[in-house]
Amino acid sequence: MKHRLLNTASRLTDRYNALSPLNELYWAVDTAYCLTRVALCGGLMTVRIGEEPIRFGVSTRSEYRRTTDLGGERPVIEALLAELRGSETVWDIGACIGTYTCPVASTLTTGSVVGFEPESTNRSRLRRNLERNTLTTDWTVSSIALSDHDGACTLSSEFVAAGAGHHYLSSVPNGSTVETKRGDSLIKDEGYTPPDVIKIDVQGAELCVLRGLRGVLTEVRSLYLEVHPSKCRRYGTTAEEIEAFLTKAGFSITVLGPPTNRRSGVYFVRAQR
Repeated sequence: MKHRLLNTASRLTDRYNALSPLNELYWAVDTAYCLTRVALCGGLMTVRIGEEPIRFGVSTRSEYRRTTDLGGERPVIEALLAELRGSETVWDIGACIGTYTCPVASTLTTGSVVGFEPESTNRSRLRRNLERNTLTTDWTVSSIALSDHDGACTLSSEFVAAGAGHHYLSSVPNGSTVETKRGDSLIKDEGYTPPDVIKIDVQGAELCVLRGLRGVLTEVRSLYLEVHPSKCRRYGTTAEEIEAFLTKAGFSITVLGPPTNRRSGVYFVRAQR
Protein backbone atom coordinates (compact mmCIF):
# COMPACT_ATOMS: atom_id res chain seq x y z
CA MET A 1 0.00 0.00 0.00
CA LYS A 2 2.82 2.39 0.89
CA HIS A 3 4.48 1.94 -2.50
CA ARG A 4 1.15 2.28 -4.34
CA LEU A 5 0.44 5.61 -2.67
CA LEU A 6 3.94 6.93 -3.31
CA ASN A 7 3.86 5.86 -6.93
CA THR A 8 0.45 7.48 -7.43
CA ALA A 9 1.76 10.73 -5.96
CA SER A 10 4.81 10.56 -8.17
CA ARG A 11 2.77 10.01 -11.33
CA LEU A 12 0.56 12.95 -10.46
CA THR A 13 3.53 15.24 -9.87
CA ASP A 14 5.08 14.12 -13.16
CA ARG A 15 1.86 15.05 -14.96
CA TYR A 16 0.92 18.27 -13.16
CA ASN A 17 3.71 20.74 -12.45
CA ALA A 18 1.43 22.68 -10.12
CA LEU A 19 1.53 19.91 -7.55
CA SER A 20 4.94 20.85 -6.16
CA PRO A 21 3.79 20.54 -2.50
CA LEU A 22 2.71 16.96 -3.22
CA ASN A 23 6.03 16.37 -4.94
CA GLU A 24 7.92 17.66 -1.92
CA LEU A 25 5.84 15.45 0.37
CA TYR A 26 6.51 12.41 -1.80
CA TRP A 27 10.27 12.98 -1.78
CA ALA A 28 10.35 13.65 1.96
CA VAL A 29 8.43 10.49 2.83
CA ASP A 30 10.25 8.27 0.36
CA THR A 31 13.68 9.62 1.34
CA ALA A 32 12.95 8.97 5.02
CA TYR A 33 11.80 5.45 4.21
CA CYS A 34 14.87 4.69 2.05
CA LEU A 35 17.36 6.05 4.56
CA THR A 36 15.73 4.00 7.31
CA ARG A 37 16.15 0.90 5.17
CA VAL A 38 19.78 1.86 4.46
CA ALA A 39 20.46 2.10 8.19
CA LEU A 40 18.76 -1.25 8.90
CA CYS A 41 20.82 -3.08 6.29
CA GLY A 42 24.08 -1.55 7.47
CA GLY A 43 24.75 0.17 4.15
CA LEU A 44 25.16 -3.07 2.18
CA MET A 45 22.52 -4.95 0.18
CA THR A 46 22.61 -8.21 -1.76
CA VAL A 47 20.41 -8.57 -4.83
CA ARG A 48 20.11 -11.70 -6.99
CA ILE A 49 20.44 -10.78 -10.66
CA GLY A 50 20.23 -13.71 -13.03
CA GLU A 51 22.17 -16.50 -11.33
CA GLU A 52 24.41 -14.21 -9.31
CA PRO A 53 23.98 -12.64 -5.84
CA ILE A 54 25.39 -9.12 -6.26
CA ARG A 55 26.37 -6.89 -3.33
CA PHE A 56 25.91 -3.13 -3.51
CA GLY A 57 26.86 -0.40 -1.10
CA VAL A 58 23.93 1.90 -0.31
CA SER A 59 24.13 5.29 1.36
CA THR A 60 21.50 7.49 -0.34
CA ARG A 61 17.90 7.29 -1.48
CA SER A 62 19.09 7.03 -5.10
CA GLU A 63 21.40 4.10 -4.35
CA TYR A 64 18.73 2.29 -2.36
CA ARG A 65 16.10 2.70 -5.08
CA ARG A 66 18.55 1.80 -7.86
CA THR A 67 19.64 -1.31 -5.98
CA THR A 68 16.21 -2.58 -4.91
CA ASP A 69 14.36 -2.17 -8.21
CA LEU A 70 17.38 -1.92 -10.57
CA GLY A 71 15.87 1.19 -12.12
CA GLY A 72 13.01 -0.90 -13.49
CA GLU A 73 15.57 -2.60 -15.76
CA ARG A 74 15.75 -6.14 -14.39
CA PRO A 75 14.31 -7.76 -17.58
CA VAL A 76 16.86 -5.88 -19.71
CA ILE A 77 19.79 -6.79 -17.46
CA GLU A 78 18.76 -10.43 -17.39
CA ALA A 79 18.33 -10.51 -21.18
CA LEU A 80 21.88 -9.21 -21.58
CA LEU A 81 23.27 -11.72 -19.08
CA ALA A 82 21.43 -14.60 -20.76
CA GLU A 83 23.23 -14.05 -24.04
CA LEU A 84 26.73 -13.96 -22.58
CA ARG A 85 28.93 -16.98 -23.24
CA GLY A 86 31.63 -15.87 -20.81
CA SER A 87 34.41 -14.77 -23.13
CA GLU A 88 33.01 -11.47 -24.37
CA THR A 89 34.32 -7.95 -24.01
CA VAL A 90 31.42 -5.84 -22.76
CA TRP A 91 31.29 -2.04 -22.66
CA ASP A 92 28.88 -0.52 -20.14
CA ILE A 93 28.57 3.10 -21.26
CA GLY A 94 26.95 5.15 -18.51
CA ALA A 95 27.65 2.58 -15.81
CA CYS A 96 26.53 4.64 -12.77
CA ILE A 97 27.04 2.44 -9.67
CA GLY A 98 27.19 -0.83 -11.58
CA THR A 99 23.75 -2.44 -11.81
CA TYR A 100 24.83 -3.81 -15.20
CA THR A 101 28.61 -3.83 -14.78
CA CYS A 102 28.69 -5.91 -11.59
CA PRO A 103 26.49 -8.83 -12.73
CA VAL A 104 28.23 -8.83 -16.12
CA ALA A 105 31.66 -9.02 -14.46
CA SER A 106 30.43 -11.85 -12.23
CA THR A 107 29.00 -13.77 -15.21
CA LEU A 108 32.06 -13.55 -17.44
CA THR A 109 34.77 -16.20 -17.20
CA THR A 110 37.58 -15.30 -19.60
CA GLY A 111 36.00 -12.05 -20.82
CA SER A 112 36.01 -8.57 -19.29
CA VAL A 113 33.80 -5.53 -18.86
CA VAL A 114 34.65 -1.83 -19.08
CA GLY A 115 32.43 0.50 -17.05
CA PHE A 116 32.48 4.04 -18.45
CA GLU A 117 31.33 6.53 -15.80
CA PRO A 118 32.49 10.17 -16.00
CA GLU A 119 30.72 11.32 -12.80
CA SER A 120 33.26 11.03 -10.00
CA THR A 121 31.00 9.99 -7.08
CA ASN A 122 29.23 7.29 -9.05
CA ARG A 123 32.56 6.14 -10.51
CA SER A 124 33.95 5.66 -7.01
CA ARG A 125 30.86 3.70 -5.98
CA LEU A 126 31.07 1.65 -9.19
CA ARG A 127 34.66 0.68 -8.46
CA ARG A 128 33.86 -0.28 -4.87
CA ASN A 129 30.85 -2.36 -5.93
CA LEU A 130 32.95 -4.21 -8.48
CA GLU A 131 35.58 -4.94 -5.83
CA ARG A 132 32.86 -6.45 -3.65
CA ASN A 133 31.73 -8.85 -6.36
CA THR A 134 34.56 -10.04 -8.57
CA LEU A 135 38.28 -10.13 -9.26
CA THR A 136 39.93 -6.94 -10.50
CA THR A 137 41.14 -8.78 -13.61
CA ASP A 138 37.55 -9.06 -14.83
CA TRP A 139 36.84 -5.34 -15.17
CA THR A 140 38.10 -1.82 -15.85
CA VAL A 141 36.57 1.49 -14.79
CA SER A 142 37.04 4.51 -17.06
CA SER A 143 36.30 8.20 -16.44
CA ILE A 144 35.92 8.90 -20.16
CA ALA A 145 32.59 10.12 -21.52
CA LEU A 146 32.02 8.47 -24.88
CA SER A 147 30.72 10.75 -27.62
CA ASP A 148 31.21 11.59 -31.32
CA HIS A 149 34.32 13.74 -30.79
CA ASP A 150 37.62 13.70 -28.92
CA GLY A 151 38.11 16.61 -26.54
CA ALA A 152 36.37 17.85 -23.41
CA CYS A 153 32.87 18.77 -22.35
CA THR A 154 30.85 19.85 -19.32
CA LEU A 155 29.10 17.16 -17.33
CA SER A 156 25.91 18.67 -15.96
CA SER A 157 23.28 17.08 -13.77
CA GLU A 158 19.60 17.43 -12.99
CA PHE A 159 20.14 15.82 -9.59
CA VAL A 160 23.39 15.14 -7.71
CA ALA A 161 23.69 12.23 -5.26
CA ALA A 162 25.46 8.89 -5.16
CA GLY A 163 23.44 6.58 -7.40
CA ALA A 164 21.64 9.35 -9.29
CA GLY A 165 21.73 8.79 -13.04
CA HIS A 166 20.81 12.20 -14.41
CA HIS A 167 24.24 13.36 -15.60
CA TYR A 168 24.60 14.50 -19.21
CA LEU A 169 27.08 16.20 -21.51
CA SER A 170 26.40 19.88 -22.01
CA SER A 171 27.91 22.89 -23.76
CA VAL A 172 26.87 25.10 -20.83
CA PRO A 173 29.74 25.63 -18.33
CA ASN A 174 27.66 24.56 -15.34
CA GLY A 175 29.28 21.42 -13.98
CA SER A 176 32.57 19.54 -14.10
CA THR A 177 34.81 19.21 -17.14
CA VAL A 178 35.25 15.65 -18.43
CA GLU A 179 37.27 14.09 -21.22
CA THR A 180 35.28 12.93 -24.23
CA LYS A 181 36.40 10.28 -26.68
CA ARG A 182 35.03 8.41 -29.64
CA GLY A 183 34.93 4.69 -29.04
CA ASP A 184 36.86 4.29 -32.29
CA SER A 185 39.67 6.43 -30.86
CA LEU A 186 39.92 4.34 -27.70
CA ILE A 187 40.40 1.23 -29.77
CA LYS A 188 42.72 2.69 -32.38
CA ASP A 189 44.88 4.98 -30.22
CA GLU A 190 44.63 3.65 -26.66
CA GLY A 191 44.50 -0.09 -27.10
CA TYR A 192 41.01 -0.80 -25.80
CA THR A 193 39.68 -4.21 -26.84
CA PRO A 194 36.77 -3.87 -29.30
CA PRO A 195 33.46 -4.72 -27.62
CA ASP A 196 31.29 -7.69 -28.49
CA VAL A 197 28.33 -6.42 -26.46
CA ILE A 198 27.50 -2.81 -25.53
CA LYS A 199 25.03 -1.26 -23.11
CA ILE A 200 24.33 2.48 -23.46
CA ASP A 201 22.55 4.78 -20.99
CA VAL A 202 23.66 8.36 -21.63
CA GLN A 203 20.60 10.56 -21.05
CA GLY A 204 19.82 11.45 -24.66
CA ALA A 205 23.30 11.27 -26.21
CA GLU A 206 22.78 7.75 -27.56
CA LEU A 207 23.30 8.72 -31.21
CA CYS A 208 26.46 10.68 -30.36
CA VAL A 209 27.95 7.57 -28.75
CA LEU A 210 26.93 5.37 -31.68
CA ARG A 211 28.47 7.77 -34.21
CA GLY A 212 31.72 7.63 -32.27
CA LEU A 213 31.67 3.84 -32.58
CA ARG A 214 30.91 3.78 -36.30
CA GLY A 215 34.23 2.14 -37.19
CA VAL A 216 33.78 -0.90 -34.94
CA LEU A 217 30.03 -1.53 -34.98
CA THR A 218 30.43 -4.22 -37.64
CA GLU A 219 32.17 -6.33 -34.98
CA VAL A 220 29.56 -5.73 -32.28
CA ARG A 221 27.14 -8.61 -31.74
CA SER A 222 24.48 -6.79 -29.78
CA LEU A 223 23.64 -3.47 -28.13
CA TYR A 224 21.25 -2.64 -25.32
CA LEU A 225 20.16 1.00 -25.28
CA GLU A 226 18.10 3.14 -22.95
CA VAL A 227 16.45 5.58 -25.34
CA HIS A 228 15.25 9.00 -24.13
CA PRO A 229 12.98 10.51 -26.83
CA SER A 230 12.70 13.92 -25.17
CA LYS A 231 16.30 14.17 -23.93
CA CYS A 232 17.59 13.40 -27.44
CA ARG A 233 16.61 16.97 -28.31
CA ARG A 234 19.55 18.23 -26.24
CA TYR A 235 21.76 16.92 -29.03
CA GLY A 236 19.52 17.67 -32.01
CA THR A 237 18.57 14.03 -32.54
CA THR A 238 15.48 11.84 -32.23
CA ALA A 239 14.66 8.31 -31.11
CA GLU A 240 13.69 7.52 -34.70
CA GLU A 241 17.15 8.53 -35.89
CA ILE A 242 18.75 6.23 -33.33
CA GLU A 243 16.75 3.25 -34.56
CA ALA A 244 17.40 4.16 -38.21
CA PHE A 245 21.14 4.40 -37.53
CA LEU A 246 21.17 0.93 -35.99
CA THR A 247 19.13 -0.55 -38.83
CA LYS A 248 21.47 0.96 -41.42
CA ALA A 249 24.43 -0.48 -39.48
CA GLY A 250 22.98 -3.96 -40.00
CA PHE A 251 21.21 -4.60 -36.69
CA SER A 252 17.76 -6.05 -36.15
CA ILE A 253 15.89 -4.05 -33.52
CA THR A 254 13.65 -5.33 -30.75
CA VAL A 255 11.85 -2.79 -28.58
CA LEU A 256 11.92 -4.17 -25.04
CA GLY A 257 9.48 -1.60 -23.67
CA PRO A 258 9.58 0.90 -20.79
CA PRO A 259 11.00 0.39 -17.29
CA THR A 260 8.98 -1.80 -14.96
CA ASN A 261 8.93 0.90 -12.28
CA ARG A 262 7.24 4.31 -12.46
CA ARG A 263 9.85 5.99 -14.72
CA SER A 264 8.37 7.55 -17.84
CA GLY A 265 9.75 9.06 -21.05
CA VAL A 266 12.20 6.25 -21.71
CA TYR A 267 12.22 2.83 -23.39
CA PHE A 268 14.73 0.06 -24.04
CA VAL A 269 15.97 -1.30 -27.34
CA ARG A 270 18.01 -4.41 -28.12
CA ALA A 271 19.89 -4.38 -31.42
CA GLN A 272 21.36 -7.68 -32.60
CA ARG A 273 23.08 -9.16 -35.63
